[in-house]
This record gives sequence, C-alpha cells and structure tokens, in this order.
Amino acid sequence: MPETLPLSLPPTELFHPISAHRASGNIIDQIKTLVFAGKIAPGDRLPFEKQLAEQFGVSRITVRDALRVLESQGLIQIKVGAGGGTFVARPDSQMVSESLRTMLRLQRAKIPELAEARQIIETAIAALAAERATAADFKALEESIAAARAAFTSGDPHFTPSSVSFHVALAHAAQNQVLLFTVNSFRSLFYEVLEKLVPDPEMAQRAIEDHQKILDAVHARDSDRARDLMRTHLQYFETRAGKLGELEIAHPAARKPTSQKRRKTRKTLR
Repeated sequence: MPETLPLSLPPTELFHPISAHRASGNIIDQIKTLVFAGKIAPGDRLPFEKQLAEQFGVSRITVRDALRVLESQGLIQIKVGAGGGTFVARPDSQMVSESLRTMLRLQRAKIPELAEARQIIETAIAALAAERATAADFKALEESIAAARAAFTSGDPHFTPSSVSFHVALAHAAQNQVLLFTVNSFRSLFYEVLEKLVPDPEMAQRAIEDHQKILDAVHARDSDRARDLMRTHLQYFETRAGKLGELEIAHPAARKPTSQKRRKTRKTLR
C-alpha cells in the first residue's frame, strides 16, 4: 500500500523545487515559512523523506541535513518506530529559555548586569500581572509565598526555589510569552546568585514580606503600586548582590577544572 500524506494540501502546493546552491538552507526556509504562516500546524506530520526529496528536487541526504537543523532548532520532532515520522513540534518555552541561558553563560554575564536587567523587565511584569492575572495565577503566587514562609518558619535553608518560583509565577500572570521566556532564561542565573546570598534570615524574611505586598497590589489590580513595590524589592536584591562584586556568572561545570587544577597543584607542592 503506498504511503499517504497526513496533510490535506496536495504535495505540489506545499513545496517547490530549489536550486542546488544553498539547497539545505532553502529547504529550511520553506518549511519555516509554512509553519509560521500556519499552513502546517504543530503536531502535523511532514511528508516522508523520499517524498520531500522528490518535491524539492534534491537528494535524501540534503533533506536529512535540513531536517536535522530544524530539529536542533526545536521546530520539528523526528520520531522513530511505529507511527513515527517528522512532526511539527509544539511550542516549548523550555528550549527557548535554554538557548537564552546558554547565550548569557557564553557571554559571561555579570551579576550587576543581571540585577539591571531584572529592574527593567520585572517591574513591567509586575504592572502587567496586576492587570491580567487570573484566578490560577493568584493561586500559584499564593502557593509560592506559602512555601517560602513554611521553609523560613521551619528553619529550612532551601528558601531559594520558593523565592524564584514567585517571580516565575508573576511572569506567567503577565500573560506575555516573550517576557516569560526572558525571565525563565535568567532564572537559573538568579538562582545561583541567591544561593551565594542565603541562607540569610534577614534577606529571606524581607523577600517574603515584599512578595506578599506585591501580591496584594496585584490582587487590588493596582499596576502602579505593583511596579513600585517590585522596583524597591529589586533594589534591595541589587544592593545585597552588589556585595558579591563583579563576579561572572559561569556555568558550575566551568568551575570544575579550576578546582581539579588546584588539587593537582596542592599534590605537586606536597
């Protein structure tokens, strides 16, 4: 039985032949254009590799190379086995966030830069959250504060996850995917800085109190107050983080060779 296309459009209306020059790149551009235009939706299966090669007028190897690039970019998923094939990927914020995190690490972002970026982005997020938060958002924000308060009361030093989760929940409440992706991208960097500053009872208590005030303003739909409270909250963070100096935010793995080198040096000195 011949293989059939899962898409309703005839093959000739999907893709057109390309020139040999920059063939792989042209395939990538055509598929992206169709996806972004909504002509191929998330979850749809693309034609089989052989059929794509015939439609584009290129070899299967060229098609395979293009599909690998699209897969690495998170635009498609290649599944093997029964029911397998090449499918348009569903939106995944994690992949976008991971790309941004990688870029920040490669650029060796510094703590003051992180603090400055948070001032610009998260004050706007707080204001938008006050305008757009849903009942589900309020619940998530309340739960993050409750978890932080419980950890602080019990003397649990693992306060950081709850603090970070409040800021992520607030970004969700702003109902803006770009801002959410941005906050997620530096979430792990923010986490690392907090880990250097806590456990600190004063800072933990201050964070809980600030978060509660911000939530109260969001509940009241007071965007101006929410923005001002977040600005004050982040200024406090910036002051505390400033004590760490101009430390670069490097991936934890990047510090391992240094420690190993030091151990080796100590052995040599002995």
